[in-house]
Amino acid sequence: MDETVADLLPGMELPAGADPYEDFDFQPYFEEAKSEEELRKTWRVFTKVKDVLENGRRMENASWRLWHRERLRGASDSKAETPEDELMMSEMEKFDMNLDSSLRQAQERTNHMVGEMFGGSQQKFMEEKEKQEALQKAERARSLVEIQEKFGVPDAAVDAFLQWIRSDLLQSPEISVAGSADVMPPSLADAKDLMETLKVKPRKRCAAFGHSLERNGANNFLLYLVRELKDELAFTIFSPKEGAMREDYEAMGMEVRISDMKSPTYENDVVEAIRDFDYTVANTIMLTEVVIASKKLAIPSLWVIHEAWPQDQFEYYAKEVFLMAHLDDSKIRQAFAEATKIVFPAQVQKVCYEGLFKDGVASVIYNGIPLAGINTYRAVQSRKRVRAELGYGENDFLIVQMGTVCKRKGQLITAQAFAQLIKRNDGTGKQPKLLMIGARYIRQHEIDYINAIKEELASTGADQHTTILDVKKNVLPYYLAADVVVCPSLNEVLPLVICEAM
Repeated sequence: MDETVADLLPGMELPAGADPYEDFDFQPYFEEAKSEEELRKTWRVFTKVKDVLENGRRMENASWRLWHRERLRGASDSKAETPEDELMMSEMEKFDMNLDSSLRQAQERTNHMVGEMFGGSQQKFMEEKEKQEALQKAERARSLVEIQEKFGVPDAAVDAFLQWIRSDLLQSPEISVAGSADVMPPSLADAKDLMETLKVKPRKRCAAFGHSLERNGANNFLLYLVRELKDELAFTIFSPKEGAMREDYEAMGMEVRISDMKSPTYENDVVEAIRDFDYTVANTIMLTEVVIASKKLAIPSLWVIHEAWPQDQFEYYAKEVFLMAHLDDSKIRQAFAEATKIVFPAQVQKVCYEGLFKDGVASVIYNGIPLAGINTYRAVQSRKRVRAELGYGENDFLIVQMGTVCKRKGQLITAQAFAQLIKRNDGTGKQPKLLMIGARYIRQHEIDYINAIKEELASTGADQHTTILDVKKNVLPYYLAADVVVCPSLNEVLPLVICEAM
């Protein structure tokens, strides 16, 4: 191909919903499509998903151009189209192509007419381009100002550093700057002036605390939240331990800090960590110290409660179920009394904690998920092929349970029910298969629970039809392959699994 993907789609970015929610890359669709038929299929893919992707219509346009060019190239080579080639293109595809061509011609005529009347569309395009470039400069200026304020760097030091970049770094032969591109402000004062002109303000700083960096529903919620708000707030992520989701936050340019809950100085560590922030987010009931420290420092806090712990069992859930030595009944009650705002994903949770918080503090905001990645995956993947890749055939009836394998998620109940289903299966219908995703071998009580599930299945022979997988980053193939998704959770109200399955 003469044109590269970068030439066709300058500055293209994947939609937020496609990553990190799934391991999905669109570029191979362009790079691997060599023949006209492959390019035709590529165009059809992007026709289906153009309205769910941020750059969907641009990708559809690029794929159509590549396909159409190959068709013209084939025609110039005097390769006659056979009846089989003609049948290969459905009537709908012909309609789409003809409609797209007609719309393009109409747009060209409109642009020409507007150009004659009002001075040309090219001028308008250049003005829009200049506006976007100015906004990009303002964003870079904002980042500079935020860094200066974050670390308390003197103005003169910032100006000296900018001068060094401009006079030394950008002048080195190893670095190439296109034309006379103005990639950075000459000084800190110029950066602030540009922000003022374009009304771009420095973002307030927010410390967002999660209970881990492992992949699970509560942590995904925090990831979705900060991704939606990152243009308004400058986030720093705090976690008590390392995990796979660090790379997700760092890919968005966010700093990730580790603050060990098991440290004897944890309470003071939290106070010092948030002292210079404007807001805090505590994601899960287990982060009471964040709420309490925020109150102490007069920093507005948002506490997101995913759990539904009965008020008379706070100690049991904190100590026995989640093994949180730092957490107890008194801290939970103090945090409820001192939180600035509390969010519950369902009304039943608000009722569960009734009486612990003041009027007007708590709100119910139902769980949501980004749909772009899910819709894209469904549009471009074959369910039959995905099932085959996972080892399931047309005669299998696949039951899927997603989530950390532990007592509160109820996988043992699923195993018991599946064992009964296997007993009743007379072999005349589809073969039931069970797939559990989310096993981890960290806490002893979780390991014991996994072993209990395996023993239950083995006692009836149902283990021959069951697969238990570890935690997975990309869970979409399992949803697509499933005939039924089960969620017998014992104390959750609206798990993200339900939203994702729907």
